Amino acid sequence: MILTGVVIACGNSAVGVDACKSIEDARCQRAPDCDIDISDPLHRTGTDVSSCIRYYDTACLHGVDLTTAPSQTEINACVAAVNNGACSVVSAPETDPACSWLIPPAAADAGVDADADDDASDAADADAAD
Repeated sequence: MILTGVVIACGNSAVGVDACKSIEDARCQRAPDCDIDISDPLHRTGTDVSSCIRYYDTACLHGVDLTTAPSQTEINACVAAVNNGACSVVSAPETDPACSWLIPPAAADAGVDADADDDASDAADADAAD
């Protein structure tokens, strides 16, 4: 199984290629400690970890689905979270506050809008009950 979590974008102007490689490298290295199966993609030489890293060296050429590249400080904090965090962070780094910038802007905005809509509907329901 190939790790998922970082959203990859296609295009000619890839953003965050180095960030993607750094984070995926950390995830590949931590995966065996977390019992995450990284035997895919199929490989004939090397270890599962080295194969995982090679896979993401290519996959990360598309960058991450962001409009601006993260700072080196943000990248380092996210890699540290993957290296030192729970296995849930290895599986889904965007769930850790240090890596929350991995969530694409459109997805983050949709979550905020949905919460605002829920609050408005809750207020309307409360008014109707009075």
